[in-house]
Amino acid sequence: MRREINFSENIWFYLFACLSIVCGILAFSDISKEAVLLPIILLFVLWAIVDYKQVYNCFYVVLPFSIEIYLSNGLGTDLPSEPYMVFLMFLFLFLLLWKGKTLDKSLFSHPITLALGFHILWILFSAIMSTHKVVSIKFLLAKLWYVLPFYFLTLIIVKSNIDIKKPMKLLVGATFLSVIYVMIRHAFLGFGFAEINEACKPIYRNHVSYAAILVMTLPYLWALFRSSKIKWPYILMIFFWFIAIYLTYTRAAYGIVVLSIAMFWVIRFRLVPLATLISIVGILLMVGYYTSNNRYLELAPEYERTVMHTKFDNLLEATYKLEDISTMERLHRWVAGFHMIDENPIFGYGPGTFYNEYPRYTVNSFQTYVSDNPEKSGVHNYYLMTLIEQGFIGLFLLIGIILIPIFYAQHLFFKLKNEESRIWMMACLLSFFSACVLITINDMLEADKVGPLFFFAMAIITITDLKSKGVIENENL
Repeated sequence: MRREINFSENIWFYLFACLSIVCGILAFSDISKEAVLLPIILLFVLWAIVDYKQVYNCFYVVLPFSIEIYLSNGLGTDLPSEPYMVFLMFLFLFLLLWKGKTLDKSLFSHPITLALGFHILWILFSAIMSTHKVVSIKFLLAKLWYVLPFYFLTLIIVKSNIDIKKPMKLLVGATFLSVIYVMIRHAFLGFGFAEINEACKPIYRNHVSYAAILVMTLPYLWALFRSSKIKWPYILMIFFWFIAIYLTYTRAAYGIVVLSIAMFWVIRFRLVPLATLISIVGILLMVGYYTSNNRYLELAPEYERTVMHTKFDNLLEATYKLEDISTMERLHRWVAGFHMIDENPIFGYGPGTFYNEYPRYTVNSFQTYVSDNPEKSGVHNYYLMTLIEQGFIGLFLLIGIILIPIFYAQHLFFKLKNEESRIWMMACLLSFFSACVLITINDMLEADKVGPLFFFAMAIITITDLKSKGVIENENL
């Protein structure tokens, strides 16, 4: 007997179909091209309600393929990663309202969480006091859609090693496909140093962005190798990763690989306090030396000889001779930055304001051919940028959200009994450490290829610590 169709059972399907048709008509008739996105967004929202974990995990698939575009109003964005991050931010806020009473409060009272909270609050205060309030508020909002999804949402989602492994496996797989794409394009261009930026496009802004995701995913690839029964595919991928890193022709990436290996042994021998002390003392001595008696003027480049190099061996030689334009332009902005600090050391000028403020603090003898800064880029040192824009309190809070997770990670490495948990915790630490080194010569913590992995790693260290103490339920951690 044929079943009679009940219209009420299919009402939602018919409503969605009608909405899709109307939006399609609006889009194709040029009334509103954006209308075509509405059914897609609605489906995405419904998917998030049904299975928010998979929506979260799928972000790591699209991350390596996200493309930077510039809008007609002059603003830039990364598609689809940035809208995806904003969506995940609202997803976290929804879950906080929905499940807030059932969430373990220890997640939000952990020292790492509290340090991160104070960091965000100080950014808010700095934005209120900013010399360019609109710019600073935009910076704060951008910060929130990195912190809320990848630190706080991760705290809610990750319950076991499997919840760490799934998104990182997706990330490594997607990054592997993106590397193949870049390598094929680079091969047709002869694997040249001058051609690497062109080979990376459009999915990577430049070779630095490409190198950043390679060095930050390498620890997770190592963890997959260590925690998997079948080893040989990961051995081949690790070998491929090192070739890809070499062919980025990025000096910072080479240094990060070496320093990450050193960091592994620093953790193994419990040397984090000593290494931290040596690093801080070394930085203070260097800064003190060059700022006393204006010794920094000795580093001023020869304008005519400080140029862009098209061969990598020439670039390396020019670096130590202080004739490489990218290195010396950094120095040009760092000198301006230190002059800015002299004038406003406590509160800074406000988040995101360096570009608007620094030209009047530059020293002419450090100028290079690119000092007009057509890209409107920053100071190229995230620590110095934070000191300039948020003052000494902002810098201390930034150092806090870096050192506290590293100290916890060293403690956890020896406390954890589960070998797989130790492997994943170490991988998170090394990825986190890679970002901390990377931002010494770049302003990339709010870049879509760096920020999500930085805050994800921080969240995993927090969760692992709480599980190791039995504060929250222990599922394979």
